[in-house]
Amino acid sequence: MENERSKIWLVLIGVVFALVVGMWVFSPMEVTVVGTGKVSVPATSASFNVTVVASNESANEALSQVREKVDKIKGVLAEIGIGSSDISESQVTITPAAVVTEGAKGYQATSTMSVKTRNVAQVGEIVVNMYATGAVVVSQPVVSVEDATKLEQEALDEAMESARESLKNTVGLRPIRKMVAIEQASSGDSATATQAIDSNDKQFEIVKAVSVTYRVW
Repeated sequence: MENERSKIWLVLIGVVFALVVGMWVFSPMEVTVVGTGKVSVPATSASFNVTVVASNESANEALSQVREKVDKIKGVLAEIGIGSSDISESQVTITPAAVVTEGAKGYQATSTMSVKTRNVAQVGEIVVNMYATGAVVVSQPVVSVEDATKLEQEALDEAMESARESLKNTVGLRPIRKMVAIEQASSGDSATATQAIDSNDKQFEIVKAVSVTYRVW
């Protein structure tokens, strides 16, 4: 009789132990942590668009005049080391002036050039020169960096390390941790000249943020 009771108690203890282990194995705690990583490097290039316009009663004359303005701007760019390989030019569009301004006569010719320069520090002066040479509109310069993929990976690695450190602080000594989901966001590899130059001392920042979900036992 005593042996039977012992066996029953052993069975009950085994069942309870199995339930506890099963709950531990099949009902892990889910924890979501966040991390950020940042890499700062000098901006390596800047790009902007330059628009020139010419108006004339003759469509041919408007076309000729806008081409002269384009050639003049290209000459100024060449003087500061920006060659034809860093300039892409759109087709000239010719529009009746009345379409632009009601009651106007003649034609308006428009051309837009996309310009890229590695002289990031002087891009503000270059923009001023474009206006002085006859540009009607110069877009806000956008700066970027080379090897952006490598830099983004460095920022991501730093963000993941930050998330792992946050996980350790959250779950303590729980030994088993399995990553089950990750979301990430990036600042990208380009920014306006104002953001990357004026506000950041000519440094360009690539920032990665991650939200990582772990199952922890």
